[in-house]
Amino acid sequence: MNKLAKSKVILTALLGVSLTAGLLATPAKAVETINLTIWTFGEVIQPGLQREYQKLHPEIKIIPIKNDVDPLHQKTTLSCQTKSGPADIIAFEVPYSGYWRTGNRPACFQDLRQMKTSATNVAAGIEAGLSANDIKKNYLPWRWEQGVAFNDSVIGIPTDVGGLQVAYRTDLFKKAGLPTDRVAVGKLWPTWEKFIQVGKGYVGKLTPAEKKSGKGFIDDAGSIYAAIMNQGTVKYYQPDGTDAGKLVYKTNPQIKKAWDTTVSALDAGIGARLGQFTSDWNIGMNKGAMATILAPAWMLDYIKKQAPDTKGKWDIADLPVGGGNQGGTELAIPSYSKNKQAAYDFLNWYLAPAQQLKVFKTYGLFPSASVLYDDAALLEYKDEFFSNAPVGAIYTKGVLKLKPMFEGELQRKIDSTFGAGLGRVASKKMTSAKSYSTVISDIDKLFKN
Repeated sequence: MNKLAKSKVILTALLGVSLTAGLLATPAKAVETINLTIWTFGEVIQPGLQREYQKLHPEIKIIPIKNDVDPLHQKTTLSCQTKSGPADIIAFEVPYSGYWRTGNRPACFQDLRQMKTSATNVAAGIEAGLSANDIKKNYLPWRWEQGVAFNDSVIGIPTDVGGLQVAYRTDLFKKAGLPTDRVAVGKLWPTWEKFIQVGKGYVGKLTPAEKKSGKGFIDDAGSIYAAIMNQGTVKYYQPDGTDAGKLVYKTNPQIKKAWDTTVSALDAGIGARLGQFTSDWNIGMNKGAMATILAPAWMLDYIKKQAPDTKGKWDIADLPVGGGNQGGTELAIPSYSKNKQAAYDFLNWYLAPAQQLKVFKTYGLFPSASVLYDDAALLEYKDEFFSNAPVGAIYTKGVLKLKPMFEGELQRKIDSTFGAGLGRVASKKMTSAKSYSTVISDIDKLFKN
């Protein structure tokens, strides 16, 4: 080999080494971050699970944006009308489910039957290739249906079941000469009439100073209305084979029963008249202003946070009549989301039975995943704050007594109208009869506009 040829060989070899080194030195392309924006309210998206998911998926950044329930509904409605908005997931409360399931509104959301889970969460126990139809079996049937539109598209997956039982102060019950054992307490009030009677006896033993300070048996007697309504099988709408349903707000006897019983409680003066989630309510919990609260499962965490010094002074007893519910949310993916796959993968992980059990134990939201209802991990769970009450078993028993109920388009507005009517009675601005008549008239106007 001559010198020129030898030089070319050496040069080629050096270039090869140089190019290889350059390739080895090129940094790997960074994984693109997906910002998953969630429009939510309250504690629907739990910080602990959010952090856990982000550790599993460093490429995902979850951005919860909180609003109150009604403003969020208005915001969602506007987004749907304009087919725009930054949200990848939107929470809506069950009283609004009838609105979103009706007419052409389901088109605002992705039909989750058409989605499939990716392999993203296989290591975390979520099988790939699952559509909404595949996971339906894991959930309480009537809760699942609240996320199914009347055109059969699945627009939402259920987070929790509100559940409803009675949280009571054992120290205040003892002081009033009432039993403190949770089973004995539940037997005091097999009916709502008995509950009011026990309340009257309790208030009768308060000192004049305690009465003057506003102490009562229950925080807000008005909360009885919703509890009784949710123990029925029909509220303001009755299924009739159409999307709209048949309006029965004038004829359903359960409504008048709930109204009259609540008015009876108001007249008996058993309430401390503390509106729930107000600053006065928070202060009242700490000062023993109420001996009972009709508490959905999710409220237990709120009591812990607002009245930490009352630990061990509370217990949980059965609701009068038995079976109760208050609350519940659906998580949906807007049709205009830019990150539908990432959103669907998150929902499947976040709302899977394993995560719902964690959420219940940590934050009190009772699982909508009914496959857990015979699981010892749920049934044997006790809450130290509430005198080691077996809250898992207590709330499971109550939820299993509930019956499906048709949620109509204007359910939330009708509920609010009845609430306003009872408020007028409580403040003595109107008689019960006059206020009830006004409520019916106001609801009539909703359907004329």
